[in-house]
Amino acid sequence: MVEMLVMLKEFQKRKASKTSARSVAFQNQKAMLFADARKRAEKAVREGFSSVEKARATILDLKAQEVSQEGNLASLKVLWESQDECVQGLLRDCCGIVEDLAHRRAEEIDQASAMLELQAAERERSRRRLVENARTCIEENLESQKVATDAKNLIKHYKALLNA
Repeated sequence: MVEMLVMLKEFQKRKASKTSARSVAFQNQKAMLFADARKRAEKAVREGFSSVEKARATILDLKAQEVSQEGNLASLKVLWESQDECVQGLLRDCCGIVEDLAHRRAEEIDQASAMLELQAAERERSRRRLVENARTCIEENLESQKVATDAKNLIKHYKALLNA
């Protein structure tokens, strides 16, 4: 039994030595895997930080290149105000011209209206003269036609007297 115990102990020692050898190899492999994972994690962290820094730098550059809308709005407001002042000045200067033009136009329209009224009276007088001249001409033509008819009749009468 003692022998069995000794054999059992030796068996356990061998088993333990095999396990410990396996365990040591496993522990070494595990340690290498963990070390490799740590290195990769550190590398990923460094790359992540550099990417974040590059992104920040890019964003800052883009912000520096951005055109300020407030600046554009302020310059547009100044331009708008100067154009408004210019238009107001033109309206002040042209107001007298427009009023003067309106008065001159009203006078010219009144003169044209008066001329048309004078021409209407003159046209009426001219029409009356024309009608009178036409009537006189017609009466003279009728008179000369009567004279011609009377002369024709007189000639016939003289011919008849001479023939008879």
